[in-house]
Amino acid sequence: MATTQQGSPVFEQLAAVNACPALYATTTTPELWSDPHISGKMLAAHLDPNLDLSSYRTAYVEQAVAWMIDSFGIGEGVRVADFGCGPGLYTTRLARTGAEVTGLDLSTRSLDHARSLAAHDGLPVRHLLRNYLTYREATRYDLIIMIMRDYCALAPDGRAALLRTVREHLAPGGSFVFDVDSAAAFAGVTEQASYAPALMDGFWSDQPYFGFHNTFRYEHERVSLDTFAIVEAERQRVFFNWVRYFTPEELTAELVAAGFTGVRILGDLTGAPYDDRAPHFTACASPRPAGAFAADTGRAGGVSARRSSS
Repeated sequence: MATTQQGSPVFEQLAAVNACPALYATTTTPELWSDPHISGKMLAAHLDPNLDLSSYRTAYVEQAVAWMIDSFGIGEGVRVADFGCGPGLYTTRLARTGAEVTGLDLSTRSLDHARSLAAHDGLPVRHLLRNYLTYREATRYDLIIMIMRDYCALAPDGRAALLRTVREHLAPGGSFVFDVDSAAAFAGVTEQASYAPALMDGFWSDQPYFGFHNTFRYEHERVSLDTFAIVEAERQRVFFNWVRYFTPEELTAELVAAGFTGVRILGDLTGAPYDDRAPHFTACASPRPAGAFAADTGRAGGVSARRSSS
């Protein structure tokens, strides 16, 4: 026999969990990397050579590093920064060329691994616990990289802050290389709702919990959101994973408006040709001189991406 009661706080709570938030209403990216349990799970995903989850597979990493070394002449005397360096998969490899390499990340656990890796190989890599949105120092780099499509996880104000940081820290003639999710990938995003005890095999906590996962689409802005509501006995948390999906033209316009020039669009971080059916692509750009940027402010419309295979 069913039991009945008037009103249901559980219904209200579930309705809130499943409600679509306003676009970029909340961001929780730092918490993913600072939580001791979650950061441990993220590090394990980083280090799995067969996963494209937190990092790319080892074979692709090796190809990407080889392309960067060849394309940007990385070696002795060249300064390179990796924004969101994680456990040092790129910083260590790039430092083996003799380049002066700096890695920035929010995860103490990942940085500890990166420092251990560099120390094991006797490499003088700087691994700094820094937020790349607010990072400031006098060092100027010949190349700044940001890999695994971190750019797409940022809200518009975060992307603007990042591009200011990159522009201010690149040496004259320096380059910014990063990859993004494509408009083609957005076509494959499906709205859904799911629930499970210990959702994702205990990824979110080392304590018992119930997990609710929702995926939302924001059609006009071409943005998706995955929310993960994690309910434990003593607390409830919600994690937000935003993704902005770009066309080459949209990304180029955003870069030009932020003071960059010479935008090249590539298929990926190995220098492959652009493919409009692929789920992601790579961009390379350089900062305009300060005077030129000031003169051009407000005149970035109508810019076309220059697509390259080299």
